[in-house]
Amino acid sequence: RSLGRMRHAVGPSLLAALVCLQGTWWANADYHDVPVVKGRQILIYGKPFHVRGVCYSPVPINESMLFGPYGDYFTDEYAFLWRRDLPLIKSMGANAIRIYGWDDDADHDLFLNTVLKYGLRVLITMPLGNAATTPIRGDMNRMKVARKFERQVAKYGEHAAILAWSFGNEINMKEHGFLQELDREFVCGWNVHDEANGGCFNPKNPPNSSNPCYDSSYCVYDKLFKWINLAARAAKRHSQVPILTAFADVDQVLDKIERAGHIMDAVDIWALQLYRGYSFGSWFKKAHNASHSRTNHKAFLITEYGVDAYHDVCGHDPHKTPCFNQLGDTSGSHEDEGTQAVWDRNLTLEIEWYSSAQPMCAKGTPEYERIVNVTGDTSFVEQTCVVAGGFVYSWVDEFWKGSYVAAECHPNFWEPAFTIDKCEYKAHVTCANWNASVHDLCGQPLPTSPDKYQNEEWFGITSPVKCADSIDGLRLRKVYWALREEWTGGLNNDSITLPSCANVASCPGNCSGHGECVTSHLVCGPATSDPDT
Repeated sequence: RSLGRMRHAVGPSLLAALVCLQGTWWANADYHDVPVVKGRQILIYGKPFHVRGVCYSPVPINESMLFGPYGDYFTDEYAFLWRRDLPLIKSMGANAIRIYGWDDDADHDLFLNTVLKYGLRVLITMPLGNAATTPIRGDMNRMKVARKFERQVAKYGEHAAILAWSFGNEINMKEHGFLQELDREFVCGWNVHDEANGGCFNPKNPPNSSNPCYDSSYCVYDKLFKWINLAARAAKRHSQVPILTAFADVDQVLDKIERAGHIMDAVDIWALQLYRGYSFGSWFKKAHNASHSRTNHKAFLITEYGVDAYHDVCGHDPHKTPCFNQLGDTSGSHEDEGTQAVWDRNLTLEIEWYSSAQPMCAKGTPEYERIVNVTGDTSFVEQTCVVAGGFVYSWVDEFWKGSYVAAECHPNFWEPAFTIDKCEYKAHVTCANWNASVHDLCGQPLPTSPDKYQNEEWFGITSPVKCADSIDGLRLRKVYWALREEWTGGLNNDSITLPSCANVASCPGNCSGHGECVTSHLVCGPATSDPDT
């Protein structure tokens, strides 16, 4: 588009030279700020880029991703939120954020320019919802979704703030219904139930060729991967920004990548959300083994990892269900910043250890030659240089998340018809809780969590304090300082303005530059077009 605007200002010979030069930039990553994926590495300006990312969904108290603006707090009228947060995220040592809400009809230029101002990159997720809200049966429906993704990517092209685009989030979870729709359409014979209940989903080990689930699961994932690839190919017509889809760590997904990953030749990065406890364990080795062939050898990115900051006694006794403990009672449950900081830091260290951005990961470097000479072959390098980074989950506690969790009571405790017979295993009796002004304990049991329970509303690096309508102050948890020390080497002396209510509400600065935000962000109005004001 920029060259098009120059068409009448320059002669045809000069324009041809500019087009040729632009083609040279695309071909040579050393001269282009658009991320380029080469093997296991993400390169920016030809240099390996290790993602030290934060999942960023700044939904204020008493608002929800399930209602307008549907998580898209990245338009001008919400500038006070990200102007509160981006300086803190940068000072923490992060170099990237991942966002989840994105309205393709809205204007996000100011947000992207402000991200760039702070030296950050952003992974943008196109929300897909579920099979009920995003029908995919039939070629026309799948093409419709792919075209929508294409338009979103084309709108911002190769904006220097964009790290990558994600086509959906965890679309391989059976709760979203996409796998079931593909199974029905193509008559794969795939049983959606868990293996423990006689089905094909979530097997303890990858199925072998004598198992009926071997072929039926391939059939389903073949169709899923082709749909993803359709969208990625469409997007690539407009931009060379990397494309990925963030898979849930379910259903032996690495086995699916190993067997059918070659189908997604237009997808640049393998991306997974990993909640495996204090350590990723053998995952890095398995990831390498699943993607070592020529046709599916790509960079890996961990698009979510971490633990929540609440110690919940609900996870202690496996036979005690449902759970009646509530926030602030005498059950022994409590906020546990310390454990969150220790566990998240250890996970972050492991990602650094297996980083593909290390000097030894590039052939021809002295570090690479030294390792190969010592070990006698390249296997150590190949099994160590696996991941291009990760995104810790999440920036701030989200009170709305109790409205949709894996363990619920229907009806819940506050409704007259409540009975424990209608509660799922290990549900908190107050959940699902649609009151987004309440910090509840809703979640689900998870053996890899410190307390064997995952409290969905408590993953924040920060905890919000309500100041006014849509305006929250933030309390920095211990994990902020732990990761800041890790990512900056303890050498970051940047002064930090703590995001208290008094500081957040003052304008100009963290608000929008139009007055005092003492009652509602709407008093201030939309932000100006200049990210410096």
